[in-house]
Amino acid sequence: MDDFEEHRPMLLGLAYRLLGSMWDAEDVVQEAWLRWQATDHAEIREPRAFLVTVVSRLALDQLRSARVKREAYTGPWLPEPVETAQAGPLDTAELRDTVSYATLHMMERLSPPERAVFVLREAFELPYDEIAEIVGSSVANARQLHHRASVRLAEGVTGSARPARSTRSC
Repeated sequence: MDDFEEHRPMLLGLAYRLLGSMWDAEDVVQEAWLRWQATDHAEIREPRAFLVTVVSRLALDQLRSARVKREAYTGPWLPEPVETAQAGPLDTAELRDTVSYATLHMMERLSPPERAVFVLREAFELPYDEIAEIVGSSVANARQLHHRASVRLAEGVTGSARPARSTRSC
């Protein structure tokens, strides 16, 4: 099986978590496939890491442009609900546990980099050094972005400024 097809369900889940739209997620994954096809695979040591990086960066670019478009819209932005079976059998349980309509609505409070760092850390359990490389920041900045995202999301849930608890150590 081709490396891309093996990781497609995970990539689609990542793009959906970042973008909140299955339509946009499918577009990002398709663009990642085009880039994968144009890449010399012999030079890629870790296909999963390469693909996660490509999808994350494409989604970040789209989030930045989407945020500008939504700022002109006067109503609330709500992510589209999605049938979790569309993400593939391997990701269905993970999607159900980590992505809900309310979570996506709350994540709209985050900046695109905060959202990317939070999803990569919480949903995919990537270490901060990999996250920093994906989002193009330092490890310290990636940690700070995760902390800010946790605080913002906790404020939305509890009304307080306490950060969400994580079972993983930094």
